[in-house]
Amino acid sequence: MEVITTLKDFKKLSNSVITVGNYDGIHKGHHDVLSYIVEEGKKRNIPSCLITFDPNPFYVLSQKTTPINLQSLDVKLKALEEIGLDKVLIIPFNKEFSLMSAQVFADTILKDLFNPTLISVGTNHYFGHKKEGDLQFLKAFCSENNIELHTPLMRKYKGRTISSSLIRSLILDGNSRKVYDYLGRFYGFNATVVSGSKRGKTMNYPTANFIPTFKNQLLPSTGVYLTRVFLDGESYFGMMNAGVRPTFNEKKFVMEVHILSDKFGSLYDKNFYIEFLHKIRDEKKFDNMELLIKQIEKDKEVFIELIDAFKEKYEI
Repeated sequence: MEVITTLKDFKKLSNSVITVGNYDGIHKGHHDVLSYIVEEGKKRNIPSCLITFDPNPFYVLSQKTTPINLQSLDVKLKALEEIGLDKVLIIPFNKEFSLMSAQVFADTILKDLFNPTLISVGTNHYFGHKKEGDLQFLKAFCSENNIELHTPLMRKYKGRTISSSLIRSLILDGNSRKVYDYLGRFYGFNATVVSGSKRGKTMNYPTANFIPTFKNQLLPSTGVYLTRVFLDGESYFGMMNAGVRPTFNEKKFVMEVHILSDKFGSLYDKNFYIEFLHKIRDEKKFDNMELLIKQIEKDKEVFIELIDAFKEKYEI
């Protein structure tokens, strides 16, 4: 897969099949469009292409800094390569680019650079300043330029249309198992270990505090989770707490994980990938450390039972 990161470095194509979008998360609905593009490219013996953006247009258009990304650019590109795309153009999204009209984008980028024979986008897709490039615009543009327009049915699960925004809301609500049904995998990210209070050792539950390696990564909601940690080619189940540790009157949001395995005692000085499998309860304030330890022991019993169920259902 060829990745081009600036418009000036892109060499014009004689023809292509293409889709356009942010594609954050590469969920099941995204797979429908991307797989179709790849298949059509192979049938027609022409490149299958994607135009995407970095950073997420949300940060430029809203001027907010709240992390909302379901994956980093590197992780997204890896997923796109696995699907089989031939070319990906990553357009740096800034204020100036956000002001480009749909017509200019369609003429100077879609048509002039890619010369597509087919464009595939979801029915809720739009591009250009003030969302001018909606489905009606694209239908007219394709008709004028003799381009096929493919609009797949929006993938649904149990009556709900799959979308990145829906998945984000499920993550923020702590619905990790529901996320799997829409995303096609458990939500997770690459993590970096950071220094913590070292309090876990004194409680016989040593933990590693961690943060995402990608600063714009969406964080899970507060609570206690069954997780899976991937490290050095192995995977380990873990119990994780995300929150402000109210028992100790702290206010800073932290994430810390304890590995439920005799094979691996500590994650200190390690980077790893972590998945959030199931939230068992909300974070709670206890009157003292002894009561907290008793709750952790109860949590561990719940986790041990859950691990067997997850192994059977998800074959993990």
